[in-house]
Amino acid sequence: MRAWFIGCVFFTVGAAAACGGSTKTPASPSSAGAAVSTADAALGAKLYASKCAECHGDQGQGSKKAPPLVGKDALPLDPRPGQKRQAQFHTAADVLAFIKAKMPGDDPGSLSDEDALAILAFDLQANGVDLKGQALTQQSAAQVQLH
Repeated sequence: MRAWFIGCVFFTVGAAAACGGSTKTPASPSSAGAAVSTADAALGAKLYASKCAECHGDQGQGSKKAPPLVGKDALPLDPRPGQKRQAQFHTAADVLAFIKAKMPGDDPGSLSDEDALAILAFDLQANGVDLKGQALTQQSAAQVQLH
């Protein structure tokens, strides 16, 4: 994600400029038709506050429990040692797959597809990614290059 911030500039949402790296297609959420509008980033902010902030910090800054989700150190390409994730984060779809499978930490896999997409929309917006009013889906998330 460092390249994303440096090259492109967690949660403003349109198409991010390609910052290099290859596109990886992660496992799809259970409902491939799920979508949220970029306006749903506001819903994502509420969900983030209730489901994510306890571990990742109220501003996404990270904590002793979990890494940052916002800022220059957020969502690096490679997992940090000791993290739950094993896969690289090339695209926003990679992050979505991880959210669906492993988050929240106290109840992994409990988020609906729509809630996971709303949280991701909020995260992208917080990190300065503008989706230009397009709906965020599994397919459109695959087009948002992080690295």
